[in-house]
Amino acid sequence: MSMKRPLILFMFISTIIASEKPILESMLPPNPFVIPAEQVEEILQASGLEVEELLVQLIPIAQSFARPPISNYKVGVSALGKSGNIYLGVNLEFLGLPLNSTVHGEQFLIANARNHGETEIVAVAISAAPCGHCRQFFNEMDTSGKLQILIPNVPPKSLSSFLPEAFGPKDLGLETNLLTKPDQCPLFNEESPLVEKALQAAFSSYAPYTESKSGIAIQAVDGKVYMGSYLENAAFNPGISPLQTALVAFVADLREYEEISEVVLVEQKGAKVSQKATTKALLRKVAPKAKFYTELREF
Repeated sequence: MSMKRPLILFMFISTIIASEKPILESMLPPNPFVIPAEQVEEILQASGLEVEELLVQLIPIAQSFARPPISNYKVGVSALGKSGNIYLGVNLEFLGLPLNSTVHGEQFLIANARNHGETEIVAVAISAAPCGHCRQFFNEMDTSGKLQILIPNVPPKSLSSFLPEAFGPKDLGLETNLLTKPDQCPLFNEESPLVEKALQAAFSSYAPYTESKSGIAIQAVDGKVYMGSYLENAAFNPGISPLQTALVAFVADLREYEEISEVVLVEQKGAKVSQKATTKALLRKVAPKAKFYTELREF
């Protein structure tokens, strides 16, 4: 999949592709939050688009799934992973809660890719320039500033041009990054399958700065379970809580919040940071009828 189409042609196509949206939608899977590599190739061949053009064309499709009841500002993000898969991201806002509970579209994108085992993001297309918070989260993937960021009608830029003199995992002596594949998770042999999943999510946390692992398991009314791990960044900006990461998985499966029936939070015993209070506050807003309980464990 080439990323080398001339810049002028790229910018011209990005202004007209909106008219082709229905054609593209007919090629997408019913749930476009993850488009498998083989289907990406089929779409490129059938449409004649280059991959960077496809990413830009997916922006308005992603925006249609955004949930911003406070700002009414819909963010759409699409990204190409090293695997060849394409992932979508959208912003989530929660009425009655502080803005730090918001999941930015770029954060959703990163969590969505990580939830599906992606180890590297090659290029990202965004409806508008990423905020400083999200630039820092992109940097946590340790792309050495080479990540290509595509914005409609703007020349493609590398992450380093958006975030000069960046501070990231390597500056704190880390050899891993946000998308490093977690170690093989052990079997915990819990009586409760929901606790077992929450333990797995906690074990897979990216918490190298506080060393405070935590994980969430959400059970839907139909019994399906969604997992979320705590994700941090080197700048010590607010991380992505395990509930936020689990809600990314939930929304990416086209579910509604009222379908949440039960939630369990597992936290590391003696951790410097606790997710319990913020989890209760967010859950009370999105799914007030859901059962919620916590477990403390040693890892």
